Amino acid sequence: MEDTKSEKLSTVFDGLIQDYESLHSSLNEIYNESQNIRILSFNSSIEAARAGTVGKGFRVIANEIKNISEKNDTQNQTCQKVVDQIEIKMHKLIGIRTAEMAFDTIDKVDRNLFERYCDVQAWATFGKIIDCLANPTEEKRISAEHTIESLVRIYEVYHDILLTDTSGIVVCVGVNKNLRGRSMQNTKWFKETSESQSTTYSDMYYSESVKDWTVSYSCPVRAQDGTIVGIISTRFNWKFILNIISSAKVSHSGEIFIINSDGLVIASKNKDEILKRRLTDWEAFEHISQGQKMGFYTNKTSRALEVFGYSKTPGYNSYKGKEWSVVIKENY
Repeated sequence: MEDTKSEKLSTVFDGLIQDYESLHSSLNEIYNESQNIRILSFNSSIEAARAGTVGKGFRVIANEIKNISEKNDTQNQTCQKVVDQIEIKMHKLIGIRTAEMAFDTIDKVDRNLFERYCDVQAWATFGKIIDCLANPTEEKRISAEHTIESLVRIYEVYHDILLTDTSGIVVCVGVNKNLRGRSMQNTKWFKETSESQSTTYSDMYYSESVKDWTVSYSCPVRAQDGTIVGIISTRFNWKFILNIISSAKVSHSGEIFIINSDGLVIASKNKDEILKRRLTDWEAFEHISQGQKMGFYTNKTSRALEVFGYSKTPGYNSYKGKEWSVVIKENY
């Protein structure tokens, strides 16, 4: 139902713009005809004057034609002002709709990632995971790893889950078993989580270990007395965010992006642009950088009306996000 509604709305906007262009063209034709009538009236007046008394009656008709032409001009100007206001409001309506679409998209992303933020914190409290690190034995390690394997399998949105001790050595791993025993001490996520002693999350990046785009969520694992005994870290599968982008109701000629705080594209319908293209030269990025949370602007070219809508992540509940934004460009 939602798909049909969005498609119909897009069709309405396209039709509205076509109707406006047709009306604008008709008014121009009326104005041009009015000018032709005025010229004809002027020429008729000259010929009537040359004819003297014989052309007196014709001069009256010529003057009346002139008066009608001038009245038409006045009415045409009034209509043109109304049409200009319709154009302004029409562009505003389309712009608001595009900005709202950007907001709806980033809101879906935030809600999804909020769940990932909660997942890692919940799993850090699992008894088997805590016991594996607080009272390490091979039997407990195997039991904890089975739990982690089950989490990866059941939740389906993760490439992998790692469990390290306080020195950064991987104790358990859900999928990539070759990581077990490796040191994560020098990785950014391990350092940030160890130093902050709180849950952290990365920007989107390409992971060599999972061979895909991901976001990592990392949380300290605490013993019963509150002592940190290790860190659990997840690798979120970015395809679930790309699915949100793909399902956004943007027209075939439209573009939709998620950009990070540096303007780097981290999601797009065109996957070749991910982590390669930047939108730093777009007006939308300038507005976002200046602190605008949501908005739109238009650019009318000889070929089309370009409408840009954008929305910066507001976060969701305790998840504050990474200053990402959704930017949409539509062509009408």
